[in-house]
Amino acid sequence: MTQASGDGLDHLFQPRSVAVIGASADAARIGGRSIAYMLARGFEGAIYPVNPNRAEVQGLKAYASVASLPAAPDVGIVVVPAPAVVQAVRDLGARGCGTASVFSSGFAEVGAAGGALQADMIEAARAHNMRVLGPNTLGVFDPRANFYGTFAAIFEGGFAKRGGIGIASQSGAYGGHLYTLARARGLGLAACVMTGNEADITVGDAIARMVTDPDIDVIAAYAEGINNPDKLLAALEA
Repeated sequence: MTQASGDGLDHLFQPRSVAVIGASADAARIGGRSIAYMLARGFEGAIYPVNPNRAEVQGLKAYASVASLPAAPDVGIVVVPAPAVVQAVRDLGARGCGTASVFSSGFAEVGAAGGALQADMIEAARAHNMRVLGPNTLGVFDPRANFYGTFAAIFEGGFAKRGGIGIASQSGAYGGHLYTLARARGLGLAACVMTGNEADITVGDAIARMVTDPDIDVIAAYAEGINNPDKLLAALEA
């Protein structure tokens, strides 16, 4: 179901604009953490909170819908209940978004009905040539761009310095663990991608993108299952 290795992932690593669908004013909630992290670290791109019930979110102008955004976001972070995800992804694709990062759970990991919903989500993304990270993903972050598209609580203990290590992990918990170990040892991080259900973007995709990144010298990878072995092998041989 995925495209060629690494295709379309530039937006995901160092985006210039991020929309958060289901944005929260509460920095402790899933819909608020990524915004709070990016604001705290000085993300220089545009952050577009999408929440029809608020005029502003964490000091930022909020938008009632994806269609009302002033520009197409490079990344759309989706933090809405599973039944609303397909429409959110469809709206992002129609707006010209490059990649959707779907935090929401309730898809293939819960059974056949969730698997059907996941397939509908990917079909909606494919109609607009948009890539999808997740669903059920802990997200992605790239300290070089001060982009923290994740709701991981690992940053409560501090932020790692920038460096040459990339992390590609299917498991969000283990990706966070690797980050914590690196921070404790004073190792520098370039990027971390946690792929979740891998409905589209896989660990192989992430590795393939990192291999071409001149700032990344070492790639730490973790996978609980290989969804596309040919892609992973091609990435490892690159």
